[in-house]
Amino acid sequence: MEYWDLIENPADETYQQLINILCDNSDKFYFVTRKELEYDQEILLKFKPYIIETYKTRKWANTITKGPAATVYVIEANRNTRKLLQQSAKTLYDWVAPNLPEDLTFIKNNFAWFSCTTHEEFGGFSIRSEHYKKLISQIHGLKVQKVE
Repeated sequence: MEYWDLIENPADETYQQLINILCDNSDKFYFVTRKELEYDQEILLKFKPYIIETYKTRKWANTITKGPAATVYVIEANRNTRKLLQQSAKTLYDWVAPNLPEDLTFIKNNFAWFSCTTHEEFGGFSIRSEHYKKLISQIHGLKVQKVE
């Protein structure tokens, strides 16, 4: 297993390409909302037809909270949700309250291969095969660094 961290916030065309690769190579993704923060409810409504499940938890990728449980929205990764992700933000770290849900995480075969903690401006890949390493290398302008 290799870990690759983002060293720069993917923006504009790089963000668009990142979302293309993530959606095309994932079964599903999730984002979270926190009870103590406010979010644009219109955004949540746009994703509603594609929600697989929602649940409450204090632990998700890269995060354990001592505060109230967060709501996790597990969503189909498909052409429509890819478009919603691309239209809703200009950069990866735009996915933060009060405008957008937080902490996009993409999953293939029940393995989270990309996760981010947006309010910390942290994101990274967990790579199990050369295939996924090749995919991220195709994203023009994506700045990543292998974690040793």
